[in-house]
Amino acid sequence: MLFSGIMKLSSEYTQPFFKLMAMLVEFVGGPPGLPPFTQCILEKFWDVAEYAPQQCLEWLSVQVPRNNIVHAWLLQGIEGWVEHYLLAHGNGRVRNAAACLLVSLVPSSHFRQAYRSAKSLLSPHKETSLSKDAWTVLRKIYALLLQLLSKAKLYVDISTSGTTQLMAYFALLTYCVVSKQEKLMFHSHFNDLWQLFQPKLSEPSIATNHNKQALLVFWYQVCTDCPENVQLITDNTSVAKNIAFNYILADHDDQEVILYNRCMLPAYYGLLRMCCQHSVAFTRQLAQHQNIQWAFKNITPHLSHYAAAADELFRMMTLMCITYPDSTEEELKSVNQFKRVTLQLYLDNLDSRSGWQTLITVFKILIETNEDRLFVVYHQGLHMISEAFYMLHVMFHEATACHVTQDIVDLLSVLCPILKLTRNHSEKTDPDMKAFLRSNWKDRMDLVRKLLTLLNSYTPSDVRLCVFDVLKEMVLLFQSETLQTIVPLLIRAHMDFQENSFSVSTGPYFPRRGHKPFTSKSNIHPPRPQFQMLLHSNQVEAIRGMDEAYDSALTDFFTPYHRLVDLMCRVAINQENLNKQIIGLSAMVAYEGVPLHSPYFAKLWYEIYQSENVDKKCIGILCQSSHFIDYVDAVLLDERQSLNNPCIYQFFCNYFPKVHQQILSDQGRTVFDSLLASLESERLSLESVQTQRDLQHMAQYLNGDLRALRLIFSVQAPKFINKLLKETLEHVYDMCKEYQNECAKLRKEEQSDKKEGHTDQDMENRPETVETPAKKRKIHTEHSKPYPDGEGKENADKLDSQEGKGKLTATVATEDNTAQSRTASGDHNKQRTSQEEQSRQSTVPKCTSEQPRSSGDETKKHTQAALKKNATSRGNPVVDSVVKNIECIFTIFEKEQESDTGSDTDKE
Repeated sequence: MLFSGIMKLSSEYTQPFFKLMAMLVEFVGGPPGLPPFTQCILEKFWDVAEYAPQQCLEWLSVQVPRNNIVHAWLLQGIEGWVEHYLLAHGNGRVRNAAACLLVSLVPSSHFRQAYRSAKSLLSPHKETSLSKDAWTVLRKIYALLLQLLSKAKLYVDISTSGTTQLMAYFALLTYCVVSKQEKLMFHSHFNDLWQLFQPKLSEPSIATNHNKQALLVFWYQVCTDCPENVQLITDNTSVAKNIAFNYILADHDDQEVILYNRCMLPAYYGLLRMCCQHSVAFTRQLAQHQNIQWAFKNITPHLSHYAAAADELFRMMTLMCITYPDSTEEELKSVNQFKRVTLQLYLDNLDSRSGWQTLITVFKILIETNEDRLFVVYHQGLHMISEAFYMLHVMFHEATACHVTQDIVDLLSVLCPILKLTRNHSEKTDPDMKAFLRSNWKDRMDLVRKLLTLLNSYTPSDVRLCVFDVLKEMVLLFQSETLQTIVPLLIRAHMDFQENSFSVSTGPYFPRRGHKPFTSKSNIHPPRPQFQMLLHSNQVEAIRGMDEAYDSALTDFFTPYHRLVDLMCRVAINQENLNKQIIGLSAMVAYEGVPLHSPYFAKLWYEIYQSENVDKKCIGILCQSSHFIDYVDAVLLDERQSLNNPCIYQFFCNYFPKVHQQILSDQGRTVFDSLLASLESERLSLESVQTQRDLQHMAQYLNGDLRALRLIFSVQAPKFINKLLKETLEHVYDMCKEYQNECAKLRKEEQSDKKEGHTDQDMENRPETVETPAKKRKIHTEHSKPYPDGEGKENADKLDSQEGKGKLTATVATEDNTAQSRTASGDHNKQRTSQEEQSRQSTVPKCTSEQPRSSGDETKKHTQAALKKNATSRGNPVVDSVVKNIECIFTIFEKEQESDTGSDTDKE
């Protein structure tokens, strides 16, 4: 009666009958003597399934995990029903139900549940632990499915079976590939799969053939991590030759085609990529195939549609560009030919504004040699790179586009070596290349302007460094044009910065002490693209030398910009075009770099002073610049420690006499008072020194102050000798001489121990002092070589050798250095008190001539003990310099006293 009802009624009305059958089958533990309902139902079940196949298969899927009789009955007769319901049946739901029934036969709840939750053919479940019985059942089902590959070709005729007939079958095959053993079981059925794919699935011009899609996913799965199956493809000549023939429709406006390709293409191109990884010969053969070039042209530019497929194609492209040490000449030519053809393909067809991701990836893969770079230059590649950068520039300044940072770095990293090669090639090989670039790369200066707007504290350091590298190459390649573009922009930015009282908001990448979190997400991007490599002393959180990590961060942030300005000045000098604008820019940047102790400005102008090939008129222009006066004033008032740098000190020896009237307009009282207070503070600090590091730190402060004092005395002899200054210098001199004597004693003992053949382990373990370069030593930069040591040091040499030479004067060229009107910024600098002096004077009372000195036997003994403790056999060059500077100042005092005595005698 149940079977009759199912056969007579339509499928939607048969559900109560299947529920009743389920109740009868589950009534196993009833009173004895009842008939075996399970056997009765199963005897004629397949007859009923002809009328309601989907419901019958679903009912069996529910009963198999519960009823061992049903499970054994299905496994025993599996060959009789699988092909009919899984492959041959015309209803897709029936085929899916048959696949679910086969999965239900595996005694593993996790295995069944994972199949039901699988949402994509491209996401097969990972290898899982199964019981021994589950493995046995799984492999029996899998072996049967593989045997059906030879019969599957009966169901691929589109006219009779459509394009989805085998989807459930291949999906189940793919799901059953759990371990390496299942992949190896495919080995004997490879030819059946190939005959199914070629030509019945690969050649017909069908936009969305889901049978082919499912087959390729299965094929990709059994070859993944299984080189044995990949070798079946590469070793078969026919397969290797014809596997690249596969009909693909790239309709980027049809959503159905896009979704189909999004699933099928990654499997297909992934399969080809594994073959390329396995066989070099297959790679060379595939690289010459026309369909690969078609894929590069039509698939890779559309990353938003086919990201996974494009990734596989790019990986194949990389493999096709690889050469090996044993590669033959023919293979090398083949690789070069592939690169040229592929580069030409993208240069001719790619829209770099929308396909910037593709452009970056392709250039990173294909551009390896200088020949590749020149090929890009001569085929409009620089214009394409510029357009891609414009798009990234816009996206970078959008609130949600932070993800393009790495893309900007990659693009600029590609551009920089191309520009460098172009410059070298135009200078040595092809002088006409610059003319070619001027006519074919017309937006080059727009690129420069946009690059400048990335130089701010809202841009990550890796982006800024790449920008500086590209700007450097642009300055060297298009010298006059780039200078005419950059210099006015930078001058305007610095002028606005100073006129607005230095009120510029800084971004999250501006150097700060410690690790301070971002206050809000809006701070990540500037309000607009802007240049911001600007610094004022008020923005510096610690004086130089207080926090090494902070000093390093500031230096790393601003040094690339100072190098760029230095390069621009040198380029202008070589072109004999060092005009007032560039000189003003150099002085402005130097002034803002005073807290950094930046040596680039000083080194450049010291070399200009010494050079015979540079027009000395530029020195007069510099000395008339108010920004230069501000720079000199700021160093002498706030950053005298920077005079420890030989380049800066030599620069001041040559240039300070030219502008001293503007600096010392109040007879040097402001600078002198600052020096006097600073020296007294440093004397007290020197008395409490405890470690070698403290000694080095205080010696550098002292040496900077003493050098500043000598500079002042070189142009303005002291009219009277300040008693407090003299006592302070004498006290510092005594302490430093005591330190030198102790170091000499240790050296003598060490030499004595060496003569006796003894080794002093304690002496070896002493900390090394930080070496300071000699004053006459040149500092090299990457853009220039120092001038000969013989010229340009006359002022520094005279300052360092005054003993027995009479009154100290600086030898300078005779020029009219009239006092210049000071700017508002310069007046402000005259009145301000630096962070350095505030920090050193915060615990020291103001020193006057009436204030008694805090000295005594106990203090002297304590100081001598501390200095003795920190003495080393190597000595300390900075302390030696302090002693030498004090001796020179004492010589000046003695000569001044002799002069005063002689004057008094003449009067009498």
